[in-house]
Amino acid sequence: MKQRVWLTILVSVVLWQGTVAMAGPVSPADQKEILRTLTLTQHWIKQGDYNRAIAYVDFEGMAEIVMAGAWDKMSQKERIEITKFMKDLIKEKFPVITQRLKLLKFGAITGNGNQVMCETLAVFDHTTENKDQKIQIGLVKRDNEWKSVELYILREGFLAGLNEDKVSPILKRGGTPQDALAAVKVLFQ
Repeated sequence: MKQRVWLTILVSVVLWQGTVAMAGPVSPADQKEILRTLTLTQHWIKQGDYNRAIAYVDFEGMAEIVMAGAWDKMSQKERIEITKFMKDLIKEKFPVITQRLKLLKFGAITGNGNQVMCETLAVFDHTTENKDQKIQIGLVKRDNEWKSVELYILREGFLAGLNEDKVSPILKRGGTPQDALAAVKVLFQ
């Protein structure tokens, strides 16, 4: 189960502002760039070059999803701290969460503007209990570059779920973004 949780973070590895509203077709040029991004990520994972693989992840976007509801109220220093935490977490866990991943088979890409979702089949090394899993990878385009920000399993976003389960309750009780970040850090120790 922990492996799946980490895989979920990975392919978020893979900022998603929620589900792509009124998803439609994506231009051929954008499709080409999105598939290039995902293919390069997969290539570097297979090569064991995790630093290059995570170059295609939008850590600030991930942080914004986790801290939704507080992001706009956070100081620049707090934003940098949570973004650095997300980057360090993915950097540390990437080899673990990808060790049984055999390949990703990319399918349909739909989106709205600078946010898209790619239907994907994660194929695992079957020497473990892991079974192939249908997922969706959320990507955003920032500065003319597509990067992964969220992973959906059964149409539920992992980072959005983290926000809903851990961050939002703390903020609703009057906690600070620092309190919420501390709770997220404890979860991943």
